[in-house]
Amino acid sequence: MPEMRTIEDDVSAVGTLRPVRAVQIVPDVAGRVTEVPVSSGQQVSEGDLLIQLDDRAERAAVAEAEATLSEAEQEYRRFERLEETNAAAEARLEEARAAFLRAEAVLMRAQAALEDRAVNAPFGGTLGVIDTEKGTFLNGSETVTRLSDLSMIEVSVTLPERYFERVTPGQTLEIRTPAFPDETFEGRVTLRAPEIDLGTRSFEIRAEVDNSDGLLVGGMFANSRLVLGSSEGMAIPDDAIISEGLATYVYTVTDGTAARTDIEVGTSLGPLTEVRDGLDMDSRVVIAGWDQLSDGAPVEIDEDVAREGLE
Repeated sequence: MPEMRTIEDDVSAVGTLRPVRAVQIVPDVAGRVTEVPVSSGQQVSEGDLLIQLDDRAERAAVAEAEATLSEAEQEYRRFERLEETNAAAEARLEEARAAFLRAEAVLMRAQAALEDRAVNAPFGGTLGVIDTEKGTFLNGSETVTRLSDLSMIEVSVTLPERYFERVTPGQTLEIRTPAFPDETFEGRVTLRAPEIDLGTRSFEIRAEVDNSDGLLVGGMFANSRLVLGSSEGMAIPDDAIISEGLATYVYTVTDGTAARTDIEVGTSLGPLTEVRDGLDMDSRVVIAGWDQLSDGAPVEIDEDVAREGLE
């Protein structure tokens, strides 16, 4: 007899893996490299120094700006005290205040220029290849490496238009990669594109996969399987199913007589196949020896023979 199995409604597609976060590391300014404290493929934390450029001129500018600010502040405070005794004109006080504010701005610019000489990690992640050496002159537009956050991997998959209304965030997406053929990775859909591409009549979905073990990397090819839903359905062994041209049928037995019974098959379930129409749970299906049967032939059932729990 058929048995009930959980039938998953799914769709398969090819996808591409990429880090959830990834940036090209490019210095904001030109300069000569004085230090490269990291190496290719290294794990770094947010704020770690990646590249240091020669900053002697910028340090001198900061020191000069600090001295100028100190002088301007002292002058400003002096005129404030004099104003309290009406010994200084208000115009002189305003001039001193303006000079003090300008000195503050100059110091801020000098400090920003100094900070630009150090290239730090904007977030924690894994560095790509670094070919930059101490002494190299960078022109301010060269990429020195790539930083990727591989703690989570994003999968980008394109599906046909007919599945658009059936995809929602939170659904399960399973992926397999050629690099790890025996591993199955599971993620959750985070995005369904809001529109259909006019050229391909398809749409993009994205899912995030936990990658705390670090096995997956950006650029990998992925065979993806999206589970759209599940239901209970009848299933019988593949060995019982007969296909001839466009016809698919089995032999059932009623009162010791074989009957050819057309069926509609559905999802493959390993050694079993879903049957969507043509049988009920009380049907007795012939698994072995059907090649010797014809419609209406007498059948003797061996009650000791069973396969996958079915007759």
